[in-house]
Amino acid sequence: MATLIIGGNGLVGTRLVKYLCEMGEEVISFSAHAPAQEVKGCVYVQGDVTEYGTLNMLLKNYPVERILHNAAVSHPKLFRDNPYKIYRTNVLGTMISLEAARNYGISRYLYMSSGAVYGNISMDTVTEEVPMHAENPYGATKVACEELVRNYGLDAASLRIGFVYGPGRKYECPINQILTDCMKKGEVNWEHGRDQKLDYIYLEDCVKAIAAIAMAEKLPHTEYNVGGGEIVPYTRVIQKAEKLYPEVKISIGDGDLGYDNLGALSVERAAKDFGWRPEVCIEEGMERYNDWLKRQ
Repeated sequence: MATLIIGGNGLVGTRLVKYLCEMGEEVISFSAHAPAQEVKGCVYVQGDVTEYGTLNMLLKNYPVERILHNAAVSHPKLFRDNPYKIYRTNVLGTMISLEAARNYGISRYLYMSSGAVYGNISMDTVTEEVPMHAENPYGATKVACEELVRNYGLDAASLRIGFVYGPGRKYECPINQILTDCMKKGEVNWEHGRDQKLDYIYLEDCVKAIAAIAMAEKLPHTEYNVGGGEIVPYTRVIQKAEKLYPEVKISIGDGDLGYDNLGALSVERAAKDFGWRPEVCIEEGMERYNDWLKRQ
């Protein structure tokens, strides 16, 4: 039996495909675009997540046991001036995959949600019991999709993932931005950003969490935080960048970077149910990411 990763050629999906294949799992990646590099043992299928027919034929032709839904407009700053595009891709795409899963008797369904479901929240630690409250169209789609997942009658869970960073990140990322400016410009001179607070999770930690939950015998809960487990003020990111590039002058003004300020996502529920905890702190993650960026 195989694992279907919808959105398997994106940042998290690409690494997840490789990780599961290395575990000996049969994997199918369904994505709108071709992979940057194919992984041995994975079947690649291209298609639109909002078209039921393609997904229906895929499930008809392959013995899929579990679906990991990771396809979405995946950045809170994308298409803010065109919310319909976000809602259509994220909500309709999720609903179609849920219906296909129900029709084909899929035994496990995981939805990749986001810490954005909590919105701006002034709490040191954010547990899964905190009410959802979106602050932007992206967050609103995640809230809506979680409700769909929870009420569709499947063995399913939503994973509220923190800000993922690491090798392969293409869209705007506070870690990538500062490291790239240090590396390519030799200076960092931003008007604002030093007051931003986020829960960052290194790519490898995120993938391990998804795999652990996907392969678990049972899902005791329907929602799980998957984050770094700590709130990271951007001043801490700046300090690490200064150590990596002591010759670079870094000047960043007050204010945030345009993201929801989020407390630390509590990972105690995932730790208790699946034995998973993040292993890579922000300083170590920045070192690994910086080394990868240099090699590019």
